[in-house]
Amino acid sequence: MREQAHENLMELLRRFMDEPTARTVHEDIQAGERLLDAEPAPTPEARLIATIKTQMARAALRRHRIVRLVHGSLAAAAAVIVLALVGLLGPGSPSRPPMSYAAIIPAAIWDSPDITADDLDLAYFSSEIGQIEAQMQALDAGESEGASGALDEFENELMEIQTDFWKG
Repeated sequence: MREQAHENLMELLRRFMDEPTARTVHEDIQAGERLLDAEPAPTPEARLIATIKTQMARAALRRHRIVRLVHGSLAAAAAVIVLALVGLLGPGSPSRPPMSYAAIIPAAIWDSPDITADDLDLAYFSSEIGQIEAQMQALDAGESEGASGALDEFENELMEIQTDFWKG
């Protein structure tokens, strides 16, 4: 072991044992290392190493096949569950009828060639927007006095109208 590894081992042993016991255990570990270094292990034959590698490759291939089979089974089971849920629940809830957006506007107004003129709210907002546009064009052209204050007033009025429009 390197010197740093011995120091780390000694610190670890001190955490679990008192100082004299930690030194004794550390010396025993060092003696064991010296004994193993003195008698190196024999190297295995090349044929034995090849046999071990072949067995490991076969075991890995078996595990890979099993994992692939399990993943395929899980995917198939998930697909069956999704299809069953779609079949049971259906595409929509039968308790709530579908929304007909044409029903929001009365038929007389819907069939009209000029919806804006037939709906009073739309007519009001359209005329207000038209007035504001005309006033803003006049301000841009310099036809009106006090342009900066009037422009702010018109912008505020336009924002108020748009807010009222969306509130209903």
